Amino acid sequence: MIEAMVALAMAATPAGQSPKTACGDLAGFTVEAARIGLPTTGAKVTSASADPAGVCVVKGAIAPVDPAAPPINFQINLPAAWNGKAVQIGGGGYDGFLVSGRSPSFLPKDKERVATGYATFGSDSGHQGGGGDPRLAVGDASFAMNEEAWINFGHAQIKKTRDVAVAVMGRFYGTGPRRLYFYGNSQGGHEGLIAAQRFPADYDGVVAIHPAYNFTALQLSGLNLAKHLYAPGAWISPAKTRLIGDAVVAKCDGLDGLMDGVVSNVAACRAAFDVRTLRCPGDSESDGCLTSAQVKAAIAISQPTRFGMVISGGDTFGGWPILEGAFGKGSFFGLGFRSVPGKPPTGQDAFGFLMADQGVRYMMVRDPAYDSLAFEPTQHRAAVARSAELVDASSTDLDPFRARGGKLLLMHGTVDMAIPPSNSIAYYQRLSARYGTALPGFLRFYIAPGFGHGDGPFPVSWNSLEALDHWVEAGQAPGPQTIADTSPDGGGRARPLCEFPRWPRYDGKGDPNRADSFACVN
Repeated sequence: MIEAMVALAMAATPAGQSPKTACGDLAGFTVEAARIGLPTTGAKVTSASADPAGVCVVKGAIAPVDPAAPPINFQINLPAAWNGKAVQIGGGGYDGFLVSGRSPSFLPKDKERVATGYATFGSDSGHQGGGGDPRLAVGDASFAMNEEAWINFGHAQIKKTRDVAVAVMGRFYGTGPRRLYFYGNSQGGHEGLIAAQRFPADYDGVVAIHPAYNFTALQLSGLNLAKHLYAPGAWISPAKTRLIGDAVVAKCDGLDGLMDGVVSNVAACRAAFDVRTLRCPGDSESDGCLTSAQVKAAIAISQPTRFGMVISGGDTFGGWPILEGAFGKGSFFGLGFRSVPGKPPTGQDAFGFLMADQGVRYMMVRDPAYDSLAFEPTQHRAAVARSAELVDASSTDLDPFRARGGKLLLMHGTVDMAIPPSNSIAYYQRLSARYGTALPGFLRFYIAPGFGHGDGPFPVSWNSLEALDHWVEAGQAPGPQTIADTSPDGGGRARPLCEFPRWPRYDGKGDPNRADSFACVN
């Protein structure tokens, strides 16, 4: 039966649709504003040329309504042998750099989809930040001082870019895509949920990895982290974050049956590890222990943020995994390199505070000179609500997406210090409360132990798009999933990717580098 369904899906897929017009002829092609589902003044292709692999690389811009707003720059990649499908690729942070669509993301590693026959596309979300350098743009929200640019980033660029890309495909191939997917992580995962929630008629499926879906609450949780971290004597240095990480791994690594540097049984770890055991004798200061103020900060950071108000359907935001192995192998998204934060913060400060500061100053207070550490959400309710309205994707109403047959794969790593895994867990639990036993019919949620925000002791490679496409095309839900370790010292080890709340336990006798030596257990 399974083989027959797969064969039917393959038979429905063209062997390779050929272009109906020359690549270079796309240069100058315009898309009228009426063909774009949200307000613009139209779009124009500025360049189109074939690369050595025969992919037609198309670049252009979508013009704003407000002359003071920046355009939405886009890139579309059109393979000569097209499988009739397309993938929109999401960005990261505050966006502000052109997502080329030539790789699925700058975080989890996956195949380049153009090489497998997909048309791919992405945009800069309607602004350029950090000089177009992704490393700087991800922490630059100054664009939000322009209302149209803010709305574009918040959600509108997803629809606008999609409509233009479909029009360009129609011009090149003579038809639009018969399947259109969204793939993203971090802000890109958030954008994937925007696609499913706001524009469900446009997408057949979404892969959302560690999504920043409740963007406003995420930034306010980062602000709460900063207030605890920068209290007098509380800052936790890189040496001390590593101290905490090493202690967690030493206590919890074997709770999953294998000493491999990965804490898989997170619930047992929470019960087993007590950060207070690292307190310095006599409350002295040393890199080998924590002061009382640092212990207090670590505990506070690990606990949920309580806002005193409802933001996008919730009044709390889950704790950061600092006591669950997040610093067991360091992190790109640490607690900074100085005890006194910059005003404004820079890359020397805690990553969570850097991002929060941008959101508070430019999206909530709308004052570049504001001291974000003075911000109290309950004193700015209307501003917080406005940010959530424009940017967040927290709705549990996926009825239209589900009704049109849309499928969603959601994944998060256990040691993510840019977006806590508890955030995705909370969203999944809200969806479970709404849909009950019907939820697995269109959504699957996975947790990856040891995976951070592209870092951690087990950085993940996952063939997620294959699983999604097979689900959509053949109507068969994903079977057991496998992930591979992409770290240089990981040796290509593999693990099962378990559906929440299960986690992978080693069987005690098989090859520890093989996924079939582990079982997903509760």
